[in-house]
Amino acid sequence: MKTNITFDYPVFKSHVLSLIPPQPIQYAVSIEQQQKEIASLKETIGSRRFFFITNLEHYEIEQPYGIERWLGYSERDFSMKKYLDIIHPGRRKAVQMIALHLYNTLCIGKYALNFMVQRYSSLIALKHYKGHYVLANKISSVFQYDINNRLTACLHEFTIISDEYNGEPLGPKFFTATGETDERGGEILQRAVEHFLKLKVFSPKEMQVARKIAYEPGIKQKQLADLLDIPIDDLHQYYSRFLKKARDFFHHDFDNTVDAALYLKKEGLL
Repeated sequence: MKTNITFDYPVFKSHVLSLIPPQPIQYAVSIEQQQKEIASLKETIGSRRFFFITNLEHYEIEQPYGIERWLGYSERDFSMKKYLDIIHPGRRKAVQMIALHLYNTLCIGKYALNFMVQRYSSLIALKHYKGHYVLANKISSVFQYDINNRLTACLHEFTIISDEYNGEPLGPKFFTATGETDERGGEILQRAVEHFLKLKVFSPKEMQVARKIAYEPGIKQKQLADLLDIPIDDLHQYYSRFLKKARDFFHHDFDNTVDAALYLKKEGLL
């Protein structure tokens, strides 16, 4: 199974489609169950909420609702590519990394799936039609799968919590409908971290320095240099390079290296 694909949209879409079982698919969730869930969701749209379904068989959006009201985009023309394009550029790669490993894990029949039980939540910054970014809480749930427990559709619910985005991290979390932590989440996030490391955005030494200051934010630079057995001037270079790369990769103007390292920690990337 590929995990080193690029985040170019056609390549990403092709990979997702390759995970889907061949037709005809014997679905586990009835249309009636799905329609009841959709009807219930539509009753809550007045509270800055919107949703859509991702059909993995085509890797396309279906039944978008509330998007025109709260983001300003025509629901008729709201496609998967459009959705990915309006994710803040500093968040887009992280969102796609987690999605990649979510699909790699849940589309192969390894785990038992249940309708609207397994869920993934995170914060996400989306560009409004008027040009500014809004911060939303996103919850993704299992919406359809086949009789062999292979995921074929997800429901994504969004609740806008702020009309401004100030660089808040994703804060990814996997849980069940009862609020319990989902064992699949640890595996998915670990694979996302491994994928991030393979991108080689930062050198091993830069990651080592970042990990130290993220988990020991009060450590002095002289202590850290002695601990890593490197000259203090080299440490300063690692600090500087890590900060510049973090700003470029996440499209965020971090105040300093500690700020950037703590951000990666909150993202689950350290």
